[in-house]
Amino acid sequence: MKRDSGNSVLSLAVVLTLIMLSGISTSAMALDTMGSAGGGPINGTLEVQVLHAGTGAPFVGAFVMAGDAPGSPYSGNWGVTSAAGEISFTDAALLGPVTVTAGAAGHRYLTMVQVNASQLVLALEPISSLSFTSEVGDYVSGIDVNNGTFNFGDGNVDVAFVLRAMSLEDMMSFDMENMFGPEEIVEILGQPFPVPSNVFIPSQYETFIQIVKDHYYLYLPPGDVTLAALSGRMPLAELVAGGEIVDLLPHIQWREIDLLDITVAGNNYDADLTVDPDLSGTVTLNLDNIPDGCTGYGLSIGDLDGLNGLGRLIPLGMSSIGCPEGSGPCSGSLTLSTTAATGEFAGMGYFPAAAVQGDLTDDALFIMDRTSHGQSYTSTLDSFFSRLDLAYGAGGFAWSDAENPAVGSPGVDLQLALIGSSVNDEVFWEFLVPGGMLSMTVPDLPPEAPAGLVPGMGYNWVHTALGLSYDLPVFDYHDFGFTDITAHVSQLATDNLDFTCEAAGTVSAALACQPISGTVPFAVNMQASLTNDYTGQSRRVAGRINVLLAGGGFYANWRAGFTNLSPGESYSTSWNSAIPALGSVIGENSFTLVAVDVTPSPFNQPPYPPAGDSDQAACVVTGIAP
Repeated sequence: MKRDSGNSVLSLAVVLTLIMLSGISTSAMALDTMGSAGGGPINGTLEVQVLHAGTGAPFVGAFVMAGDAPGSPYSGNWGVTSAAGEISFTDAALLGPVTVTAGAAGHRYLTMVQVNASQLVLALEPISSLSFTSEVGDYVSGIDVNNGTFNFGDGNVDVAFVLRAMSLEDMMSFDMENMFGPEEIVEILGQPFPVPSNVFIPSQYETFIQIVKDHYYLYLPPGDVTLAALSGRMPLAELVAGGEIVDLLPHIQWREIDLLDITVAGNNYDADLTVDPDLSGTVTLNLDNIPDGCTGYGLSIGDLDGLNGLGRLIPLGMSSIGCPEGSGPCSGSLTLSTTAATGEFAGMGYFPAAAVQGDLTDDALFIMDRTSHGQSYTSTLDSFFSRLDLAYGAGGFAWSDAENPAVGSPGVDLQLALIGSSVNDEVFWEFLVPGGMLSMTVPDLPPEAPAGLVPGMGYNWVHTALGLSYDLPVFDYHDFGFTDITAHVSQLATDNLDFTCEAAGTVSAALACQPISGTVPFAVNMQASLTNDYTGQSRRVAGRINVLLAGGGFYANWRAGFTNLSPGESYSTSWNSAIPALGSVIGENSFTLVAVDVTPSPFNQPPYPPAGDSDQAACVVTGIAP
């Protein structure tokens, strides 16, 4: 799940897969077959149904836990689903809000943090999904090329970008870098230049030298797809100056467009497009409050199905505004192109969107105005969320508040967190988090549950804050269908962080001495306790007391022993010790209890916590001379 660092906006397609579940369930619990929360507050009873993502079929034998750990809030708070994919929890101690977790071998864990809904539908995605792609490409015809007099050229380069129509989830994961295919080397004026595979360059001449890339290639999964080719013209000097392809966007004059519907069932080298309808600058998009050290990208979007963002989406025009470090917040106006909603574009709707990416960081912001617009309109997008800051430590996750009242942003309605591999796109755990929360911990799991995060292993955490203000007056985290996310999303902020999983503490110690002072000789009552803080498994805990006398004498292991403790169990003992009438004990005498987890193999290996955790407690007894 690791994202490239540097100038790219985070690709959030993987972040939003949990809201793209499909399928049909016949259970009455399935308020929304993509997932849901409802049924009123939790007051002693919780019903959970688990589905297979993608098919909606009941998930038999899935692990479900109601609480942060086994035994909390009551013994027996976890189990597995029935043949209908269902499980019920009933106990007087089960009161909302509660953190609910579902998982299965080979699938991602899905956790709803602090939800107060007595009926939940949760759909589990595979950790890894095999994705087969086919190479699709051909030629883009109809590009108006100006070779000038005697092939001297006109100082411009004509190109075409071929993109697949996107979903709203793709648009929200707007990643300028990932909109372009792998690079191919093309010779321009005698110099090699990397050009994305989905860029087509018709034969043309500049200073009598031919420039050409006579094909485009896209790499697409099986299924029906709509392709869009956008032709544009950019100054040759800007191209040869080098830099990233995204840096050229402000210099491109978008000219023509074409659509092509195809079915991908293997490699296809006959996907020819002919750009024809003109693109013209009919949109004025004003961007404001672009943060320091970021680039703001403006887009005019066409919804080919006229569904205000829920149909097939294509960018009709793109440009950008830079905001160098120390110069912001920045603002500016962009003129963006569209084409008429006629012919193959009949029924198309229009709306604007903007993405902000950090120039040197991976964080990103996105905003869109999904209300219906005509072909010509002026819009201002300025109520961006604040940029996120993420932190991990001591087994917990924390983040800054994305709400940005200074610019009029809405509140954060919902947050999505994904924990996955730091080297690929595998996702191991998904979290849905209420909008107002700024921290969370990963639930403890019983040994019988599928393996969770492994202490000492590196992971990548992607966190996304969502505003659901489009056509939704109020969002209720405890009563919603997961389809509400795509139906109403208008804003987001996202960031990611690599971290090494830390093991939660497994042992704790306590030591009390009474009285804490006296005239020697006198007796002291000592009470010591050792606790297994790990609620998922029994642990072996060793304890020892070290003594440092006021006179400087040190006695290691004055008392020592070990015991096996059940999950959450404490062992306590007490005794009386004499403080003798000796000069060496006149003053402060320190007694320190050290507890160490000495659980043996194999119960100190994954999926169990490692041994070695320790804790200590101390008391000081003051001896007073007679």
